[in-house]
Amino acid sequence: MSGLSITSVIRSTGVVVLVLRGSLGHADLAGFRAVLCDTLRAQRPVRLEVDFAGVLDVDSGAAGALASAICSAASADTLVTVAHAPAVVGRELRLHGGGSLRPEPETPSTRPGAGRSCWTS
Repeated sequence: MSGLSITSVIRSTGVVVLVLRGSLGHADLAGFRAVLCDTLRAQRPVRLEVDFAGVLDVDSGAAGALASAICSAASADTLVTVAHAPAVVGRELRLHGGGSLRPEPETPSTRPGAGRSCWTS
């Protein structure tokens, strides 16, 4: 039985937000990847945010695979950001995505669609 709930919300700005709630473990990874890929394919957002605000627990063994899926989701057309990431997810994101996983103000050089991902806490 999965302890993770994922809700997709589209803000008035066009940003697609995947709101995660509950606990996240190995059993939830395939479902998370499927929702992430389906959202990117169906919505084709300029920016997609993965929001961990409602996550109660992340299995540390699953955090690496989760971070890898998020980092690989960024494309030339989609800026992927992470909000409210638990410390274990933040560490894994930095390991899987390099040093560019920091919150950045939106400027012409960091506009959505620049094909990188970043995380915010």
